Amino acid sequence: MDEVQYEVRERIASITLSRAHKRNALTQRGLDALAAHIRAADADDAVWVLAIGARGDDFCIGQDIADLARTDRSGDYFAPVLHALDEATKPVVCAARGELRGGGAGVLLGADIRILGASARIGWLHARMGIASISGPATLARAVPTNIAYEMMFTCDYLDAERAYGLGLVNRLVADEALDEALRETVAKVAANAPLAIRAMKRATRTTLGLPYAEAVARAKAILDGIMTSEDAAEGLRAMREGRQPDFRGR
Repeated sequence: MDEVQYEVRERIASITLSRAHKRNALTQRGLDALAAHIRAADADDAVWVLAIGARGDDFCIGQDIADLARTDRSGDYFAPVLHALDEATKPVVCAARGELRGGGAGVLLGADIRILGASARIGWLHARMGIASISGPATLARAVPTNIAYEMMFTCDYLDAERAYGLGLVNRLVADEALDEALRETVAKVAANAPLAIRAMKRATRTTLGLPYAEAVARAKAILDGIMTSEDAAEGLRAMREGRQPDFRGR
């Protein structure tokens, strides 16, 4: 079975980590496949939402240690995956249970909407192995105060699901047995709305966060102007006036 499975159905691209017997530790080949699937979904007009999940009890314990320890290895570790998530123009929803280590946790933090099962534990154990992390400095330290990120990276202590939720790292915390349904429910809600509008708001948010407020408003308004001429905008406004569900087409 491939380390990462990919399926498109009803406007949803499902990306599933499928190396459960290795706790979804990924080889470089698996990481490259994961990055390729994210980019393929983002480029596919038939896809409106990306859903990322995993088989087994653990979401992903990072890169396979045997792969990392090879003296002849080459590759970019989790970097292509993190780049692909950062550059995705479509909404990404991720649901995870069990252990999330290093880049596995980076995948969760790279998603736009994040759901955790109660058993989840998030950790960066690189200092224990004598190596450095990509996802800790690049994703964790942007998501929590740097003192918390440093503590996690320096001590290798785990963050449990409740504290992750309390820190705002995730949107929802559910029982493990409810995780798959929570992912399906959330993705369905997103997919029911206008895809161009969602992508526009994602773009507006990500490109204006570092700007002065007045400049951010002006740029967001320019993005809105572009969406107002779309067929979906006309349909959505018409449906609102007529009191019915809109039929969005992504145009």
